[in-house]
Amino acid sequence: MTDVTVITASLPGREAQRAEAIASVAAQTILPADHLVGIDYRREGGHRVRNLLASTVETTWTHILDDDDLLLPEHIETLLDHADGADIVYSYAQVVGDPNFDLYNRPFDPALLRQASIVSHVAMIRTELLLDLGGWRAEKGYDWRLWVRALDAGAKFVAIPEKTWIYRLSPDWIHESRP
Repeated sequence: MTDVTVITASLPGREAQRAEAIASVAAQTILPADHLVGIDYRREGGHRVRNLLASTVETTWTHILDDDDLLLPEHIETLLDHADGADIVYSYAQVVGDPNFDLYNRPFDPALLRQASIVSHVAMIRTELLLDLGGWRAEKGYDWRLWVRALDAGAKFVAIPEKTWIYRLSPDWIHESRP
C-alpha cells in the first residue's frame, strides 16, 4: 500500500462506468491505501462529493479519478516516481471519443494554465494543500479553478509526458468542471 488515496465522485445510473474505474484502480502495480467512492444521489455537484471524500483522506496524497475515466496499470506508480518535491503530479491521457481533444497533453505552463484547463482532473495533489485551498468550489470550471488557486499559492506542478490514463470523452458531453 502507498501513501495515496484515490477519490471518485459518481452519479446514480453510472454503475457500469464506476465499476470499470474501480477495477482500474484495483489493477494498479502499486495499490493506493484506499479508494473512496461517493455517489451524488441529490445531484448537488461533483465538487461537493469530492470535498466530502477529501475531508476523510489520511494519506499524504489525494488522487482524483472521475467515474468515467480509467487508470492504466502503472499510473499511480508513474506519478509517485515523479512526486518528490511536487505538490501536484499529473500525466497525459489517451483520449477516447474525441481524438481532437489534446488540452491535457501539454507540458505544464503557468501562463497557459491561467487561460485554459491544461491540468487534467485526473491528478494527484498533496492532501494538506488541497485542504488548505479549501477544496473545490461550487463554480463552473471547478477543477481548473482549483489548479489556478494552487498555482497562486505557489504549488509546484509536475507534468509527466506519458499517457497513463484513459479519458473517455464525447464531443457532445458538457462537463461541469470545464471552463
